[in-house]
Amino acid sequence: MPTLGRRTAALAAVLVLSISDIVLAEPTPALAIAEDQRMLPYVEPGQLVDIGGRRINLHCTGVGGPTVILMAGIFSWSVVWYKTQPVIAQKTRVCAFDRAGYGFSDPGLRPQILSDVVDDLHAALNVGPIPGPYVLVGHSLGGIEARLYAQRWPKEVVGMVLVDTALAGEGLIDENQPGFDEVIGGESYAADMLHCAFLVVHGPLDPSKPEYNDCTSAIALPSDTPAALRTMWPRFFTAYYFADKVSLISSVYTHRYDSVDHRRLGVMPLVVLWAEDSWGKSGTPESVWFHQSYSKVWIALQEGLANLSSHGVHKLIKGSGHQIELEKPQAVIDAVGEVLGELHTGAKS
Repeated sequence: MPTLGRRTAALAAVLVLSISDIVLAEPTPALAIAEDQRMLPYVEPGQLVDIGGRRINLHCTGVGGPTVILMAGIFSWSVVWYKTQPVIAQKTRVCAFDRAGYGFSDPGLRPQILSDVVDDLHAALNVGPIPGPYVLVGHSLGGIEARLYAQRWPKEVVGMVLVDTALAGEGLIDENQPGFDEVIGGESYAADMLHCAFLVVHGPLDPSKPEYNDCTSAIALPSDTPAALRTMWPRFFTAYYFADKVSLISSVYTHRYDSVDHRRLGVMPLVVLWAEDSWGKSGTPESVWFHQSYSKVWIALQEGLANLSSHGVHKLIKGSGHQIELEKPQAVIDAVGEVLGELHTGAKS
């Protein structure tokens, strides 16, 4: 992920699993920037599936099987896959998923924890109906959710791609690292996010106000974002969204889900991608030292995840930060293609 603790500080600064810095500056008048049309499908909901009085958004494209399910990191939703989903859809059916309270999905009955997320996804796929089997692609926190889904419904999952994710108890692991509290300083994160939740109770955040950047700085809009998406962007940052982030972070400060890191996946095709610069290289000398020291732990974690399957591989993505699907989308596309290819070869043999 790295981590729910570190990512928050790191991504907001440059805890957790996130996207990039948000850029809402208008394009330079003299240099009109062409809009990236790949984002336009995410301006509207895809398939809003009623799972019992509330709706979960699934954005599905392509045809064929197995169906690829895209599960975003803690800060984002289906839009983060706009560079990868259209290409994957040329090979098979692919659905991007919005957690409750994220994107176009209705909020849950309470702030989400990991088990709630996978229960909602399972219900939405069944009611959709989006028949399996599935290849799960999980970025950051989404990678933990993918493994939890596979643990609960093993017969439905035939392949997996984990994108810069970590162990289920990542928060507990990180806090045991020397220098973590001094460098990360994640104590105030929950308070900051709850403050944002209180701000939006009476309406969307105003992009012209300082608190807008304070509350949205972890998720990025590139300069070629279509005007339609840019206009509606503030509406996604609801009180439910901020509360869910705080609640989901609590899920990695528990041993409740540790079993997903030890459950063998047999011969399931598995690709584990990890970013060369997942933890960042800038900052104070203490920060640089911590990140260099922890990188050894991080590499070992990636190797361990790949070893969950006898057909598992882990790959370093050079030149990428945590958000591999945005910075090096071809790496994710290739990984999905590798899993699909192995499944198709196995089906014919």
